[in-house]
Amino acid sequence: MTETVRVLHVDDDSAFVELVATHLERRGGFEVVTETDPAAVLDRLATEEGDGEGDESGGRAAAVDCVVSDYEMGETTGIELLRRVRERRERLPFVLLTSRGSEEVASEAISAGVTDYIQKRARGEQYELLANRIRNAVEHYRTERRLRESETLYRTVVERTHDAIYVYQGDRFRFVNRRVRELTGYEESELREKEVWDLLHPDDEARVRRIAERRESGEGNVTSRYTARIVRKDGEAVRCSFDAQRIRYEGEPATLGTVREMSDEERAEERFQALIERSTDLVTTVDRDGVIRYQSPSSERILGIDPEDAAGREVRSFVHPEDETRVRATFEHLSESAGSTVETMRFRARHADGSWVWLEAVARADPVESIDGIVVNSRDVTERLEYERRLRRYESLVQNIRQGACIVGTDRRLSFVNRVVETWTDVPAEELVGRRLSALRDAGVLDDDGVERVAASVDRILDGEREHERHRLPASLPSGIERIEVDLSPLHEEAPAESGGAEAGPKAEVEATRGVVVVVTDVTEQARYQERLSALHSATRELTAATTHDDVARVVSDAAENILGYPLAGVAFYDEDRDALVTRALSDAAAETVEEQVIPRGEGIAWRVLESGEGEVLGDVSEDPDALNPDTEIQSEVIFPIGDEGVLMAGSWEPDELNDSRVSLTRLLASNAGAALERVQREQLLRRRERELEYQNEQLEQVASVVSHDLRNPLNLASGQTELLRANHADDDGAMAERLERIEGAHRRMRRIIEDMLDLARNGQPVEELETVLLGSVVRDAWETATAGSDATLETPDGLGTIEAHEGRARQLFENLFRNCVEHGSTSSRATPDDAVEHGATGHGTDSGDGAVAVRVGRLDDGGFFVEDDGSGIPEADRGEVFDPGVSTNPEGTGLGLGIVRTIAHAHGWSVTVGESESGGARFEVRTDGGGGDGTANRERSLRE
Repeated sequence: MTETVRVLHVDDDSAFVELVATHLERRGGFEVVTETDPAAVLDRLATEEGDGEGDESGGRAAAVDCVVSDYEMGETTGIELLRRVRERRERLPFVLLTSRGSEEVASEAISAGVTDYIQKRARGEQYELLANRIRNAVEHYRTERRLRESETLYRTVVERTHDAIYVYQGDRFRFVNRRVRELTGYEESELREKEVWDLLHPDDEARVRRIAERRESGEGNVTSRYTARIVRKDGEAVRCSFDAQRIRYEGEPATLGTVREMSDEERAEERFQALIERSTDLVTTVDRDGVIRYQSPSSERILGIDPEDAAGREVRSFVHPEDETRVRATFEHLSESAGSTVETMRFRARHADGSWVWLEAVARADPVESIDGIVVNSRDVTERLEYERRLRRYESLVQNIRQGACIVGTDRRLSFVNRVVETWTDVPAEELVGRRLSALRDAGVLDDDGVERVAASVDRILDGEREHERHRLPASLPSGIERIEVDLSPLHEEAPAESGGAEAGPKAEVEATRGVVVVVTDVTEQARYQERLSALHSATRELTAATTHDDVARVVSDAAENILGYPLAGVAFYDEDRDALVTRALSDAAAETVEEQVIPRGEGIAWRVLESGEGEVLGDVSEDPDALNPDTEIQSEVIFPIGDEGVLMAGSWEPDELNDSRVSLTRLLASNAGAALERVQREQLLRRRERELEYQNEQLEQVASVVSHDLRNPLNLASGQTELLRANHADDDGAMAERLERIEGAHRRMRRIIEDMLDLARNGQPVEELETVLLGSVVRDAWETATAGSDATLETPDGLGTIEAHEGRARQLFENLFRNCVEHGSTSSRATPDDAVEHGATGHGTDSGDGAVAVRVGRLDDGGFFVEDDGSGIPEADRGEVFDPGVSTNPEGTGLGLGIVRTIAHAHGWSVTVGESESGGARFEVRTDGGGGDGTANRERSLRE
């Protein structure tokens, strides 16, 4: 023990306390303060150090490490003083040094929790014995305190880290921290029942298993970082980044892994529950035959055995078989030695429930008549050993995680840094510990702004204003780290609250902030990923403006080189004439490296990727049997298909230089290129169709011109000659008049055909400019024109609303439909078949009745309008032909009327269908929302018909 032991000696005999102080300080390592008034002891303890931990730089005297007290001190006793001290300082060593020695006093003192009991003697050797007892008690006291502090430190770092941390051996979890439970949704007990692979997405399991098998086999060049999806308890798949490495855990090989959900969202941290329970000493007296004569009441708490049941039994009946020989040898040695001999030992004792409790014991032979045997002071150290094991475990985790970890104390100085920080900075930990945060700036972890921001966060957390803060900051580390994420949270130490006196309530657990945990994560790759992703969005916008294959190839190749950082990049598309993949764009470095720019069908890795439709990532191209050039300088390469038209090829001269994030962005770039290529092809096809339609429209206009000009003149001449014949033969018999009437009827039919063909040509042109038209007004105008002189009736609702249309063409559409309804749907006989508008293969026909047709116009619920009549209707089998030009069973009809209806509808982008009305007549439905087909396609079709 190198630290000075500060002893408070309480005795109402001032001469004796001075004598004891002289003897103790003469032996070195002791500082003795004395007190002759027992009532002032508690105030003395509170004045010298309130928290009991000592602070040599705080301006107050160092804390008392041990109290030595007489038994009889006037109106009070040492045991009463012990009880008051225990209420305030439960663990503080307390030695009863008294001249009144009896088993009764010893028993009472031990029951009250005395650390040691020594009888005053006249011989000088009692001071050596006292010094040894004090040293042992204080060393034990300090060791327990340091263990609690270290345990708290390491567990706080691991449990408050932003990443999920786990350890597994074989296929089973051995350790999972809080973040693992949050991320997976499983409790720790559930995770321990699962195999590690059960949490992986089925599509990722085989790949991750292969990585793990290579790592466990000791194979070199195995990636420690990768991405995969885990499946949460609720079934949600979450993509995460993994970082795994081999370690030794509890003496056996294991895998330590850290996981971070790729999204930046954080769960609130939970406080780690206290694991250390207090223990008290067990005092036992054993005779020289090894039989227990007395055991203190703490036996029931520590061993589950009533003290009276323990008396009379041999010590060896409680000792673990593996420890029995060593314990017996210790007792034999003490029995043969002088009373001042002290032995320390550690052994396992049987608990009443059959378990084993580790005890740390201090034993000495006491020859006094009341004892005449060995006194053993034992302390349950089972939990302490567990603390030590946990300490080693947490230390292993903290030292081996991929994140930097630091502790900033309440003095704003670094009190701990892990090995990761040493590795990143090339600065030994001992050169950083004890320095302020500016040391991290000197080491390249933080810049000036980062130091100010982190220091401000430390102040807020230590002042209790915040529980957690996070910063993303630039870094400049020798290891190449350029961007870091810094998480800060308080480091709490759980400790019993000091009682305010005998009247105070029960002791409670309180948290004292001992510092700030600073966890530093390398997010350089993540930051680069975000920057590259943003740049890819810009490249995608360029792709949307591409109009040719070469434009797409150039944008994609440039993005692969300049955004994704591939020095070798190129795009090849399939050339049907050559039946080969032909490169359409190459980076400068690729153009100098690649020899073949034409890849014949079936040769090379590129053709394999194109035919399979699956991208490939190659760590070493020369090892692939399909490599076109086994001696190529290209080492690592990634190849992804661009639709079914070509491939994107990108690589490097270095092997295994492709990380998961860059590969995923390359896949995204290839996918966007495929979509752009499809758009380019569609636009090229559309432009080709537009040119064809323009040509067809020109041809149709030429035909219409021929019909209008070249046929009208001869027809007018024939009509004029017919009128002359009628005038010259006005007095002839009826046979001549009948022949002339037939000739004139044929002329009228020819005129109707000419007019209908001109309408078909005019109305087939797509409507470029639409206007808002009152449907009711168009219907009334068309009805008056088409049904003049007929007995037909029209029914319309009060308001038909508006449509977007060309008013003139819409009116002609209704005129043709009304003519069809009136002239073919009426049940009366009419002698004007030349004016009829045929509706296909049936023509409705006319009956011998004299009823007039009723026509109704209305709006459709899903957009558009309908025209229906109550005539004889159209058979369902014939409805598919009624709109075909030239189809008519009426020898006087042109067969173009309903064809013009469909042409006008398609020119607007509408659709028209025919069905049956509720009364059995014909029903024509026109949908203006394109529900019957693509509006553009309808316009194109109208130009071809």
